[in-house]
Amino acid sequence: MESTSSQSRRNFLKTMVMAGSAAAINLRGFNALAADIPHKGKYPIVVIGSGLGGLVSAAYLSKSGFKVTLVEQHGVPGGYATCFDRGNFSFDVSLHATVAEHGLPQMILKDLGVWENLTMAYAPELRRILTKDFDLTLPAKDPEGVKRVLSDTFPHEKKGIHAFYTEMEQVIAELWQGKKHTPSMMDILEKITLEQWICRHVTDPGVKYCMAIFSGYYGLSPREINALFYAIATGEYLVHGGQYYKTRSQDLSDTLAGAIEKNAGSIQYNTLATEILFDDGGAVRGVITDKGITLPARAVVANCSVPILLNQMIPKNRIPVSFMDQAAQRRPSLSSFVVWLGLNRKLPHIKEYEIDIQHPEHSYDTLMQPLEDPARSDISLTLYDNLFKGYSAPGNATLSIMSLCDYGHWKPFETAYFNNDKKAYTLEKERIARAFIDRVEQTLIPGLGQAIEVMEIGTPLTNVFYTKNPEGAIYGYDRNLSPLGSQTPIKGLYLASAWSHGGGYTPAMMAGRQAAKTILKDFSV
Repeated sequence: MESTSSQSRRNFLKTMVMAGSAAAINLRGFNALAADIPHKGKYPIVVIGSGLGGLVSAAYLSKSGFKVTLVEQHGVPGGYATCFDRGNFSFDVSLHATVAEHGLPQMILKDLGVWENLTMAYAPELRRILTKDFDLTLPAKDPEGVKRVLSDTFPHEKKGIHAFYTEMEQVIAELWQGKKHTPSMMDILEKITLEQWICRHVTDPGVKYCMAIFSGYYGLSPREINALFYAIATGEYLVHGGQYYKTRSQDLSDTLAGAIEKNAGSIQYNTLATEILFDDGGAVRGVITDKGITLPARAVVANCSVPILLNQMIPKNRIPVSFMDQAAQRRPSLSSFVVWLGLNRKLPHIKEYEIDIQHPEHSYDTLMQPLEDPARSDISLTLYDNLFKGYSAPGNATLSIMSLCDYGHWKPFETAYFNNDKKAYTLEKERIARAFIDRVEQTLIPGLGQAIEVMEIGTPLTNVFYTKNPEGAIYGYDRNLSPLGSQTPIKGLYLASAWSHGGGYTPAMMAGRQAAKTILKDFSV
């Protein structure tokens, strides 16, 4: 008999395949479903949170003719898909690269009629990887070039390198083109971890590190992440290259917010949803905000974190024990430490956009492992001015230094931080930021410290403050178990966020679309 964990993994991977498969998506289905529902004014809908899942869900539902009210605690839409200004500089909160064209985001945005309003910029390479032993750059949209660069650096592993990336290409061909291999690469990789897949082909820790370098995009170590998931998600980058919503990720969020308002939907900013109300039959009937206003609702889409939703917004007697248990099995994902820098000069000697810098003491075996001292972690550098001309004001440059991190290091600062006593916290975050800047200065950009005009630092506690995500999670729940999905056992309550579908721009947008479609199906019954 198949174990529960195996079934969860299988369901999770099916969801991931659905996210990438054009053939599995009926984008015209919304019109037909909406047409079957008369008197749409009787079905008010409240969306809690304007992250990408909430925005997409609200855009679909308002376009389908429903009265939609979106409540957002922040003053701008987007969640992590947003930006902030400091002086002459505009910093992107989260986006480095995604795959929108040729994928689900493009399909969703076209369906909503806003794709043509957006412009994509294209990363000049997959990434540059800098360690104490080698410095290489993987080319964009060139799988053969990736094989060649790695084979030139690790000639003794050439056969395994070609086999690994050829198998990744086979997965993408099976997924998008219906090409069946014997045996199916999707069937093989579904049953193993990324580490097991890599070890089938190579032994050198250096090339293993390069093969697993995208683990950070998914928030799990090679020992934890499923090989098929990695092949699908990373294969999209391998084939299509990294893309960026121009001029900032805020453009994507603002465009979706504009579509909602164009369709007569309402967005209430600086408004916190505090409680969900129920009728005597246990169905959702409204949402109370921090302003004491009750918003009627026949359906509520929760784009907020699931732990906050279940533990603070819904009476315990309204939540089935099995659903609470299901959520309790999951743990928040990793968080992030980010240093945003505005420089008073350009950096013409560096052409790459994304650069990973490995700590000298690290190896493949320590990839993605929690450290007692975050200042010793591997870091990722993003030089935004190498993406397109005019990203920064003339004579300036914008970059970020980022590391994934565990919440544990910041837990001791939590109470004081939220009591507005940030002295010790500030000293610690500045210590780590300085260590990151020093390392970049020593390995890549001499004189970086003297060029800094603006510096902002974001920690897991910053993430908690702005998003209320437990432990400052940036990917919702981690990916060890299958996604919760949009449907809940509570009548009228739906999920649409990284907490229900996995982290990243594409899963969040998929979550919004799925929640909207599930609501239409339920209303049409």
